[in-house]
Amino acid sequence: MNMIEIFENLIDEALAKAKDLDIFTFAIYHDHESGFVSICIDTKQNSENQLLESNKYSMKHFRRIIEEGSIEEAMLWQANIGRNLSLGDFAAVNLSEKEVAGITPDSNFYLDMVKAIQNKEEHILQKSTHGSSLLFCCSTVDEEVGLTWVQENA
Repeated sequence: MNMIEIFENLIDEALAKAKDLDIFTFAIYHDHESGFVSICIDTKQNSENQLLESNKYSMKHFRRIIEEGSIEEAMLWQANIGRNLSLGDFAAVNLSEKEVAGITPDSNFYLDMVKAIQNKEEHILQKSTHGSSLLFCCSTVDEEVGLTWVQENA
């Protein structure tokens, strides 16, 4: 079984478990430290709630730092105007997972993640009412969320 097939199986397993979730963000994640690959799914409501909490926290620091006169530091505490991309705060974390500890990930490993999602795009779209707002993402060698994209017909 090649890596694309392994990732596709993870996607199928996660979708079977995500019966009641309206998918807003779909992620395949490689945890470099544990050697696991997993699927995480977020809903729009959870994403909005996470952003509200994150922005409340950030704005406390932002306003204080502005008063102190440090624009450089204030740039680190700006409001998030997009969506939640903190995988650990998704509505469903590690819905399915597979250990791949014996594999040394390279660019093809992460490209295979993208290809697996693309191959399963129609199945993922069937569990979402968000159309072109549905976001796909995956890890890269240096980032928890290194690649993001939307459906082909967006």
